[in-house]
Amino acid sequence: MKKYTQNAIIISLVLSLFLLPVLRQPASAQWVDPPAQTQPTAAPWNWNPVNNLSEDPVPLQEGAVRPLLYVVDYQTDLGGKSVNPYGTFKLTFTIGNNGKSGVDPEPPDSLAHARNIVMTFSSADFDPLDGSVITFYEVDARNAGNETHTHTFKVNDMSTWKYSGLIQAVTTYTDADGTPYSDTFVFTIMINQTGTGSAAATATPSAVDRAQMVVNSYTTDIDPLQPGSAFKLSLNISNAGRANARAVSLVYGGATITTNPEGTPEAGGVSGGGGDTAVFAPIGSSNVVLLGDVPSGGSLKSEQEFIVNVTAQPGAYPLKLSFVYTDAKGNRAIDDQVITLLVYSLPQLEISFYQPVESMFFAGQMGMLPIQITNLARSTVVLGNVVVTSPDGEMSNNSVLVGTLDPGGYFTIDPMFMPFQEGLASINLEIRYTDDFNQLRTYNSQLEVEVMPEMPMPEPYPLLDENGNPVLDEFGNPIMIDPMNPGGIPSEPVEEPGFFARIWNAIKGFFGFGTSNNTSDPSMYQDPGNFDGGGMIIP
Repeated sequence: MKKYTQNAIIISLVLSLFLLPVLRQPASAQWVDPPAQTQPTAAPWNWNPVNNLSEDPVPLQEGAVRPLLYVVDYQTDLGGKSVNPYGTFKLTFTIGNNGKSGVDPEPPDSLAHARNIVMTFSSADFDPLDGSVITFYEVDARNAGNETHTHTFKVNDMSTWKYSGLIQAVTTYTDADGTPYSDTFVFTIMINQTGTGSAAATATPSAVDRAQMVVNSYTTDIDPLQPGSAFKLSLNISNAGRANARAVSLVYGGATITTNPEGTPEAGGVSGGGGDTAVFAPIGSSNVVLLGDVPSGGSLKSEQEFIVNVTAQPGAYPLKLSFVYTDAKGNRAIDDQVITLLVYSLPQLEISFYQPVESMFFAGQMGMLPIQITNLARSTVVLGNVVVTSPDGEMSNNSVLVGTLDPGGYFTIDPMFMPFQEGLASINLEIRYTDDFNQLRTYNSQLEVEVMPEMPMPEPYPLLDENGNPVLDEFGNPIMIDPMNPGGIPSEPVEEPGFFARIWNAIKGFFGFGTSNNTSDPSMYQDPGNFDGGGMIIP
């Protein structure tokens, strides 16, 4: 067996020598790198898969700037912003650039500069006489070089009767890199109807003169109004028209004019019965008030008593007013106005003491104020913090949140009060809450308390024996009784210790044995812990 093994090893070595050159040849099938077109390409910086990749991608800029054009000011050659009808005028305007690049000073090639400005004018009321386009090269950023230009216009013949008109200027421009931008500017021009100008052959007829009744202002003698409040409404009325108004009638709640079957208003036909007076009802007179004749430009004042319906909920209520009058041609006309009245539902509270406070407060001494807050309204009220203060003393524990109070419910607060001096002391209460229009309000009330003079403190008095003589302690000082602690008085008469008892007590005290328990020793009637060196009994 051993011989066969040796032969096998020898044969293997011989075969390896012959096969070694063959094994060293490169194999025909080996791993190679994949084709170049199949390799993934690295994404460049700021590459977006939905956009085509540029050859030289530019990083995104943070805080990019642009020019911002605006109209600094404009005016006409007549002064201000008004013109006369039927005439021409020159519109002078200044354009500024509020763009900023963040670099100071602004570089010459800044992107915030506006260049190649083109303004195109259009208007239904004014016709441009210098063409509808104006151009200029540049407006510097940071308002460093505003541009002022003038353009000529004429009032359109169809707009001479108007009181104002508009000129629209569509403006396009670019920045230093050629990026386009656009803005639209509007110039408002007033037309003076009283101005004189050259009349055009195509002038439209002027408007018919008529009266115009308006309410300039109104007030109420009660503020704020609440359900059930009786108040007086005052109106300042004027005739803003160009004709007189005759036989003017004011109808609260609105009115109508009675007409015949042909639709022509009938003389004297004023109906005020259909006016809306459900919330504000007139009292003392009807809802129709005769004002008489009101000339053009004239004014007058009217007053009327009203009451707010108790069923009214808090809110803003419009009240319609109708002015019925006769014009210069005898026709009946009506001008309707609307005013707004606000109705609130404010808390109805009662602030009082829930127990008597007579003879309870003394100057310089602390006392408790028994204050009670009661809701007298027929609805629930939500109150915030109540703060109790006084200019006549010091307060503590004087602020607390009240919360919700049901009808008839109450809340108590017991602040501590120390008055400075005797006499009447004012107690001020401030309760914060939010009204029906979400406005913060305060409810203020005041109470008064009578402050008594400062109470004198009782002074200690000496303890007397059965003979009426002061009882002395071991040091020869009289024993004093604290009037605030009368329980410290001995229940039995105290006898003065005799001569030998005093000597014996002195001997015992000398040797450190203390005094004897003689019945005449005052220490048997008091607690050693409540005895001071001066002989006073302390509670």
